[in-house]
Amino acid sequence: DNEERFKAFSAVAFEGIFITENGVCIEANQRICQMMGYSYDELIGLSLDPVIAPESKEIVTYYTANEISDPYEVIAVRKDGSRFAAEVRGQNYIYRNKKVRVVVARDISEYKQAQKNLIASENKFREVFENAGDSIIISALDGHILDINNSFCVMSGLSREEVLMRHSRTFFTEQSLLRTPLRFDLLDEGQSVLVERDIIGKNGEIIPIEMNSKRPVGGYYLSIMRDLRERKKAETELRTSNEALLIAKEKAEESDRLKSAFIANMSHEIRTPMNGIIGFTELLKQDDLSNEMRDDYLQIITNSGHQLLSIINDILEISRIETGLTTIESAPFNTTELIGGIVSFFSSMAKKKKNTIIAEVTNCENKIVWGDQSKIQQILTNLLNNSNKFTQNGCITIGIKQQDSDHLLFYVKDTGIGIPESYKHKIFDRFIQARHEGHEIQKGTGLGLSICKKLTELMHGKIWFESEVEKGSTFYFLLPMNAPSTMMMNA
Repeated sequence: DNEERFKAFSAVAFEGIFITENGVCIEANQRICQMMGYSYDELIGLSLDPVIAPESKEIVTYYTANEISDPYEVIAVRKDGSRFAAEVRGQNYIYRNKKVRVVVARDISEYKQAQKNLIASENKFREVFENAGDSIIISALDGHILDINNSFCVMSGLSREEVLMRHSRTFFTEQSLLRTPLRFDLLDEGQSVLVERDIIGKNGEIIPIEMNSKRPVGGYYLSIMRDLRERKKAETELRTSNEALLIAKEKAEESDRLKSAFIANMSHEIRTPMNGIIGFTELLKQDDLSNEMRDDYLQIITNSGHQLLSIINDILEISRIETGLTTIESAPFNTTELIGGIVSFFSSMAKKKKNTIIAEVTNCENKIVWGDQSKIQQILTNLLNNSNKFTQNGCITIGIKQQDSDHLLFYVKDTGIGIPESYKHKIFDRFIQARHEGHEIQKGTGLGLSICKKLTELMHGKIWFESEVEKGSTFYFLLPMNAPSTMMMNA
């Protein structure tokens, strides 16, 4: 009965079962016959030597000799010589009054192949994971980080040990989390969450990133981060470039508008003195003019000629500066004589507007210094002319002061109408004339202050002003007094 029961059990078993005595098979079930490719009659009486691969014989001998019942793996050989992996487990037993070993074998070829495939897949995943250009983070459902790839370490500057098992939220700035909170609820619903955040890298470095998160099938979250530092830098550079282009475009448009206005203004400015010259020259042809009228006409013609000459000089001067043809000379001159000569020249013009001109020479009276006297005189003349033009019944002060051992400070101060706030940032631009509400528009090309600025810069100096509406203006320019030299300077 026992033997019949054994045969029944062994017949329906999924594993191969055989019994050996002294290494020879004395009983086997149908499954082991199919597994090894032998018939029952061929297997009975067969030594185990031909069915065990040479590399597995040592382990079989060891387990058998020591009567070990734990499972182990061997390479089995079928009748046709093909090999397969098998898991074997043996147990000593008394069968028919004989000491035998009952052996159970299971073909694990598919399992071993699946294991190899799994390892290959894991290696492939790890290779892709570690060599991905973007940072990859795998975190548990409670938010703690389980794994990161090398790209995240490179991007953040943090080592793997510094990252693993920390909570995800500890890597983000507070501002980022306020702006785009962590949405595990959306991930649990199967949604993908794409946001931009800032992470905190090594030594507190703030790194802008784009983060795409999802919950795959399984108990973890997968996040892919892209470093946005280069993109943000490019965007900033592009924005700066666009802003610069816009400013350049606006300046070009403004320059074009100013040139058009300049041409129209010059046409008017030149036509006015020309009409005076031509008109009063025709009047001089009359025979019945009195000497007094003739003198008046000649004075008007002279004044118109001076006005026309001043306009032409301004145009030529700005043209020479713009084309780089202005020469800066360095020669000795007397500070007191320079200021005195300018005051004498403007005295008559100042009287016509009931203005008083005061000269101030501080710490450098009658001092001989080196510089381009003609250019300095031109700047002071332009500034004094402007002050006289916009001052009535007031006081104009022209001065020079020893600023230090190498620099002189020149200034022209008036009690005129001042410069409106809206013009202060562009008063040195070409073709600009400040407009004062309630005051008559003064004649001029709008080039005087621009010429002053250009000449000052050519002499390696600087010019600036202080002004308050209805209280007056003070223009300063500081120049180095160099050793004797002559040089060509470009605008």
